Amino acid sequence: MLSRVTTRSFVLIVALMSIVAIAAIGCSSSEPTIIEKEVVVEKEVIKEVQVPGETIVVKEEVVKEVEVPGETVIVEKEVVKEVQLPGETVVVEKQVEVMVTAVPDMMGDEPAYGGTIRFGVIDQGTLDPMLAGLSAGQAPYGELTYDNVVMYWWNGDVTPWAVESWSSADDLSQYTFSVREGIKFHNGDPLTSADIKYTLDRIRAEDSASPLKGQISYIDTIDTPDDNTVVLNLGAPNAFLLGDMTDYHARIVPNGIEGETLTNEEHGSGPFTLGEHNPTERSVFHKYEDYWREGRPYADQIIFFYMPEQLTRIEALKTGAIDVAYTPPLAFLGSLAGNPDIRIAETPSAGVVVIDMHTAYSHLQGDTDNWAKFQGIEDPIFADKNLRKAMQYAVDRDFIVQAAQFGRGSPANDHPVGINDQYYWDEQPIIKQDIMKAQEYLAAAGYPDGIDIVLNTADIGFMQEAALAFQQSVAEAGINVQVETHDAGPYWEAQWMDPCCPFVTSNWGGRPANAAIDVQLRGGTVWNESFYNNPRLDELLDLAASSPDFEERKAYFQEMQEILIEDVPVLYLAYSPVIIAHRANIGGVQAHAALAHFLFEEMWVKN
Repeated sequence: MLSRVTTRSFVLIVALMSIVAIAAIGCSSSEPTIIEKEVVVEKEVIKEVQVPGETIVVKEEVVKEVEVPGETVIVEKEVVKEVQLPGETVVVEKQVEVMVTAVPDMMGDEPAYGGTIRFGVIDQGTLDPMLAGLSAGQAPYGELTYDNVVMYWWNGDVTPWAVESWSSADDLSQYTFSVREGIKFHNGDPLTSADIKYTLDRIRAEDSASPLKGQISYIDTIDTPDDNTVVLNLGAPNAFLLGDMTDYHARIVPNGIEGETLTNEEHGSGPFTLGEHNPTERSVFHKYEDYWREGRPYADQIIFFYMPEQLTRIEALKTGAIDVAYTPPLAFLGSLAGNPDIRIAETPSAGVVVIDMHTAYSHLQGDTDNWAKFQGIEDPIFADKNLRKAMQYAVDRDFIVQAAQFGRGSPANDHPVGINDQYYWDEQPIIKQDIMKAQEYLAAAGYPDGIDIVLNTADIGFMQEAALAFQQSVAEAGINVQVETHDAGPYWEAQWMDPCCPFVTSNWGGRPANAAIDVQLRGGTVWNESFYNNPRLDELLDLAASSPDFEERKAYFQEMQEILIEDVPVLYLAYSPVIIAHRANIGGVQAHAALAHFLFEEMWVKN
């Protein structure tokens, strides 16, 4: 199914969403309890904006936030904007928002054992972790049923998981891991060094189609001197190996198992085993009694109900048909937070909403194994950098954050390095909307009178909202966008990275700088969604990985960000928070900033 939405429709949709949210809060059986305690954060900002050719326009914005540490957090945000044009009628815009955010229940009641936790999930794909694509259920399935060598903990630190410890050579050319004893696969076999070697060898194999293949191509050989020791010998030093081992494609599978078997069956060592599995309806997971983490998991059973439509998941959460929903629509977050039976967990992340512009297909010619559908196709219109630069300057990213993400998150700057990443370039020039410059680039690209273009999207994450906000934002520059909304289920196979759709929305979970750039922008990788090919960028990735010096690595990442801001192969629009809505009787739910980290074994059902 495909739908087209106009700018007028977008305004109406936002208005209706606001009305629904206000009505839902008004109809709530009880209002959020305001706890009278010390104000932790209070901000007042006064902004002055110069209107060209006129006197100064003053906008006053007052933001008050009240936070109660260790308890329910109540945030009240009131925004008042006054705009006065000399000699004319005073224009006053007022907007009042009330947002309620709960801290994780991990800090509250004591965990309890037993019970079932039900999740609303968009869809499910292959069960082979190595090949996990972009179906929403694949990464959480892998964490439920398999283990990684290491994982990111809540605080962002890499923590031992299937290994007890590790060490590295001084020049980072070799890593040695000590495998944790006592881990058993669900068939009772012990997990050994041979299983870790086999897992990584599968990913690195010449015929592998794993998205992680290129990212760990620096691994040269793997030795297993005994059942409890794995030695990774690298072709070049690499400072980022531990982070790569947390990837959801690197779940450990049994030595020698066939890929066809993994595609249809579960063979992991994780906290849950897979029982009933119908990828169009539901999957049922049962507690693994011999799981190696003592006292985990808490729940006896987890069920994924497959619900492609966002509103279906939200209604199911409200009625109690499901217990947890990831990435709820922000327009309904207020009504959810005002519901006494629902809690919200939220954390900032380097996850980002983007618009891909296919830059070239010519370098794919002849590679029929990976890019058969691009053979004989001419380069798309975005091969002209002038057109990409026009898009870059036409969009108002602050507006995207407000309109698409309801003020949550922050503007991005045409690269995937998160603002809290240690390699973020602090002095980078922040791209702001510049209509005149956008029109100059449009003319240079051969569109002096503007351009009509189709933007493809789906109701996934914040993508559709971002597409509609983009449509409205760039219109002034003469870029007339027709938004086509496709079904969420087949979107990643049918529209994303397909020659049918050279202008398409996407989103990415938060990754460290090296992984984000490598997966999304290194030439020839299977998830290089803009088909960008820049040998200097690839070289800088390798130089950064091989350098033992932090400042030297940071300089390499600065140049990478400079290249991406200048070339703009992808419009990185806005960083998005990780948000989870869940029923109040589910404890241990915490939003995790790292990509595809859920820690289901920490969740529990309150008695």
